[in-house]
Amino acid sequence: MNLENWNEERYKELNTYFRIIIEQMLRNNVELAEQQQAGHSLQLDDLVAQFSEDDKERWDEFLQLDRKKMEVDMWNHLHGNGTRFQPGVGFTNPDDDTTW
Repeated sequence: MNLENWNEERYKELNTYFRIIIEQMLRNNVELAEQQQAGHSLQLDDLVAQFSEDDKERWDEFLQLDRKKMEVDMWNHLHGNGTRFQPGVGFTNPDDDTTW
């Protein structure tokens, strides 16, 4: 498996960063809070559209790392290693609740 461009530490760093940013947006953005209270489902694209330009670049980096993580998880799964696959959830690791 070619692990070029895979950086687990950076993946976790960006995952945590965006978890915090999105939680803050949902708490502090009146328009988003009103949409949630009205029962409207929010789409991730709607949140990303409100990111700063720097955060949009970080988001693109995160998505690239996330795709690579999926490849790594699939490779490991197919070779009997790594995390389990749970339909509808994806690859899960019961010992790691730090990433979405």
